[in-house]
Amino acid sequence: MNAVFADTSAWLAAQNPRLEDHEATLGQLAAFEKDGIRIITTGFVVAEMHAMLLRRQGPAAALEFLDGVDADPSCDVVDVDGELVSAATDRWLRVFRDQAFSLCDAVSFEVMRREGIREAFTLDHHFAVAGFTMLPAPRPPPRRRR
Repeated sequence: MNAVFADTSAWLAAQNPRLEDHEATLGQLAAFEKDGIRIITTGFVVAEMHAMLLRRQGPAAALEFLDGVDADPSCDVVDVDGELVSAATDRWLRVFRDQAFSLCDAVSFEVMRREGIREAFTLDHHFAVAGFTMLPAPRPPPRRRR
């Protein structure tokens, strides 16, 4: 693995110490850095993350995230254009019409397909449904007591 796709869900957990997956996502980011793994994402994911941070933590945190992505030489942000949206809609939203994939998800999947990326830094199970490997590995569901 020389590149991984970064999704909003994992980045959000890494940013927020109150979230259950915070430590796992921080550990995964540290492993990527140690191993020289490139992080690929899209402008849609960056915009979604900015909006979430803006609502949850305020303008300073949202701007700090944007500055961090911009300054990180190991992170590449793929521009989203009409052709990419059309391809994502046809290949993912139409084919998986029984799934609640967002357009942001579908564009992410299409970028991963085009770039030959199999692993996603995500907590969103839709990536597994679409056939990709989730990092960090999803936690097993809690055992039910009888």
